[in-house]
Amino acid sequence: MGRFLSLRKLSALLALIALGFLVVGMQDLSLPTPYASLPEQYGEPDYYIKEARLTRFNAEGKRLQTLSSVQATHYPEKDLTLFESPLMHHHSEQGQVWRVVAERAENIAQKDIYLEEKVIITPLNPDSSYLPEFFTDRLWVDTQTNIAYTEDPVSFISPSGKTTGKGLQLNMDTGLAEILQKVQGSYLPSPIIQGTEP
Repeated sequence: MGRFLSLRKLSALLALIALGFLVVGMQDLSLPTPYASLPEQYGEPDYYIKEARLTRFNAEGKRLQTLSSVQATHYPEKDLTLFESPLMHHHSEQGQVWRVVAERAENIAQKDIYLEEKVIITPLNPDSSYLPEFFTDRLWVDTQTNIAYTEDPVSFISPSGKTTGKGLQLNMDTGLAEILQKVQGSYLPSPIIQGTEP
């Protein structure tokens, strides 16, 4: 009887192992592994979103800003969201659209947006092929006033030339941009129109 009991246990164990192999064989192992190595410099993240797209509206329901990102990771301890490869579009009341791209961005308490590394700011005008660009390393965008600013070196490049300086203040609603210090520029001379020479 004892031998029959141990044979029964062995049969049950083999059946359980076979069932385990069957379950593993039925799984789709071609799927990528879950993203597990989230950065924890701001505490433990509570969620992340791949291919994130966030839209902010004004009180009347008009779109003010869209922020797209390869990945957004939220840290609840500091109410901080980190964005990888962000692309932001700001829409003013007058119809002006600004595009801002960077390597990374942070949104603190759903208020200010801080962008860093290879920041490029471009005013988009659908009626013109003239696309000047501002380049800097860091940029803060106050989402309450829609003012973008930096104290870092800035370059403004347009088809007609280049301006450099230190610091930038940009009103994304009115389109007024000001390079704050040490401004230098080099521009191409305007072409001479035939028949207008003295």
